[in-house]
Amino acid sequence: MHIHRSLPSLTVRAGRIYHPCNKIICVMRVVHPSLFRKSVSLWSLTVLTIFLVHFCAAQSGTVTYTRTIKLDIELPPEMARFQDMIPKADSSLYSMDFNDALMASIRRVEIDDKANGTDFGSSSADGVTIRMRFSGLGGNSSIPNLINSVTDIDEGLYTDHYRFLGRDFLISGELPLIKWKLSTEEGAFLDRRVIKATATVDSVSVDAWFTPEIPVPLGPEHYGGLPGLILVLSIDDGRKMYEANSITLDTEVEITTPEKGRKMTQEEFDALVKERVEEGVSGAARSIIIRQ
Repeated sequence: MHIHRSLPSLTVRAGRIYHPCNKIICVMRVVHPSLFRKSVSLWSLTVLTIFLVHFCAAQSGTVTYTRTIKLDIELPPEMARFQDMIPKADSSLYSMDFNDALMASIRRVEIDDKANGTDFGSSSADGVTIRMRFSGLGGNSSIPNLINSVTDIDEGLYTDHYRFLGRDFLISGELPLIKWKLSTEEGAFLDRRVIKATATVDSVSVDAWFTPEIPVPLGPEHYGGLPGLILVLSIDDGRKMYEANSITLDTEVEITTPEKGRKMTQEEFDALVKERVEEGVSGAARSIIIRQ
């Protein structure tokens, strides 16, 4: 793909702009005033215009993502000969519903976890079998299990439903401020036109490919605010990736904010998890089993 000159950086936050048709056409409050200066390229104005025109016909539907996390696991010296059998990545399937009220709900599907963790298996030519179990995905695990995450762009808020040590917790807060830098780099993904945007969030690099053909400012893990649905999301130089693999539009989608669980801020929840793990709650470790 040919890369052209990049556009000015934009800082976006959830907000409201209305079109005469009474539909919310923009959920971004533009902080960077140069967006409206004559120096802004025709390309950027074209993208914004497409977004405004199409948002009167706001869409709802479901998109499924494959999330891949790279694993960096180093075995102790006495097990070094099994290093090549260690999985290099963990993949999971996620489903995100979104509606014309600018709400999204994402959850994990096809969970194959055992009661005490997630198993990975591999075999070598000499008959050795290595199985790895990662705790943290079972219902009573000492590592938080994200059950559901709801994003409300209109209100600028998110609510995450976690299960931790057999209890439910609701973590709410304001959607993060993301300073996206739009690029003129384009491509195609799932037969849809996509445009690249980049940002740095808490010193972590983020690349997003969004499609203006689906003008909803949503994506995985509270990343959004772009003039289109995020189809590909790369976090920390690809160490975590979300890639859409199917999109269903114009379906009836009703999203409600979770209400079951103890309400906490993100800071309070992080402190609780840290405290419990430091207390040595069983199940927080990774186990490796080798059979021959």
